[in-house]
Amino acid sequence: MTTVRIGIVGFGAVGRATASIISQHAGLIERRSGVKLAVSVICRRSPIRSQDIPDGVRFVSDWKELVHAPDVDIVVEVMGGTDQSLQLVRAALDAGKPVVTANKNLLAEHGDALFALAASRNLPIGFEGSVASSIPIVRIMHESTTGDQLCAVRGIMNGTANYILTEMEGRGIEFDNALHEAQKAGYAESDPSLDIDGIDSRDKLCILARMAFGGRLNISRIPTCGIRQIRSINIRFANQHDSTIRLIGSAENTEAGLEVSVRPWMVSRHSLLARVQGVNNAIFITGNKIGTQMFYGRGAGGDATGAVVVSDLIEIARDFAAGRLRAKSVAGFTNSPELEIRQVPRPVRWCLNLTAKDQRGTVARLAELMAAFDIHIASLEQESRKEESQSSFVITVEPVSEPMISQLVKAINALDFMIEPALLLRVE
Repeated sequence: MTTVRIGIVGFGAVGRATASIISQHAGLIERRSGVKLAVSVICRRSPIRSQDIPDGVRFVSDWKELVHAPDVDIVVEVMGGTDQSLQLVRAALDAGKPVVTANKNLLAEHGDALFALAASRNLPIGFEGSVASSIPIVRIMHESTTGDQLCAVRGIMNGTANYILTEMEGRGIEFDNALHEAQKAGYAESDPSLDIDGIDSRDKLCILARMAFGGRLNISRIPTCGIRQIRSINIRFANQHDSTIRLIGSAENTEAGLEVSVRPWMVSRHSLLARVQGVNNAIFITGNKIGTQMFYGRGAGGDATGAVVVSDLIEIARDFAAGRLRAKSVAGFTNSPELEIRQVPRPVRWCLNLTAKDQRGTVARLAELMAAFDIHIASLEQESRKEESQSSFVITVEPVSEPMISQLVKAINALDFMIEPALLLRVE
């Protein structure tokens, strides 16, 4: 039986989980796939304790040494970032070695160049682990839906953000406490910006939208807002209206162009989105023939991502052992046109959460400002906290386009009585 030797660059949670799965499930992998996987080299810039290095595996601190090692057949990139990882993937492909990566930021920013290089070398890039961890959504988009015209992809794409929101809702705790617990549980990094500011969801949505609609999409064109501003009072107000808050990435292809964004939504508690708890993800795809389908599973954690990294390794190892390695043509990345962005998105409902100084005339000034933008109030609720000299307002508005409501929010934030920036929620 052919042994396919694996080099892993990055030995954090995902790298360790990948190596552990290959070791623990070695017999199962052999029986199911007909190939034997073996980790031969691991690489990390910082030292690794000798007892943490798997038996029979060599440790190096320079990824260049791993890439050019004669006992590495497939290179796994799980170190993150876009600088060194870009150089690494290019070097591996130039060396004639296929790559498996879980780096969504790398593919969202540099996918065109990397897939073009892979095609020129006739080598595959496995990237199932880059989107939604345990959910095999990349294979579904690449294989199962190719016979249908997709018109929408949306959902909860970041397990860390969803964990924070559901902890805030279920236990009534504040954002900072929920974030700290996510970090203690290993779901959030010490610098959680990519998760809580929506960047991770943006990169995943970019990849899925490109695959779904067959065109190039620059991440700079995706309006992105995270959950950093959400407080328990916002969730409490949503609960009072039989709703809750979720961070949603959404891309819909219309006749007038693509509508795409990442932002918090206020969703009905009876919707499937509201029932997605903890670190789970849920992705919905809609096609002309298949209708709407939902895919659900763990979206954070080393084991979940490591498992799909191994699935990519098995697929590539089979072809490697059979001598038939080949590049994949990936819709949206390979010889694809630019996706057209809809200039004026369709009107939708919005909810604004404001924290302001407790003073007279606030409501009148807000109403006057909204009238100047020709935006109509559907409802307004106020909760005063005299001991803090603050008032909280929840304002829902009649349907209006995103650019228009964004201009209103910018004007509201400039008012002298605002204590912190307004929280804008799209209403499902």
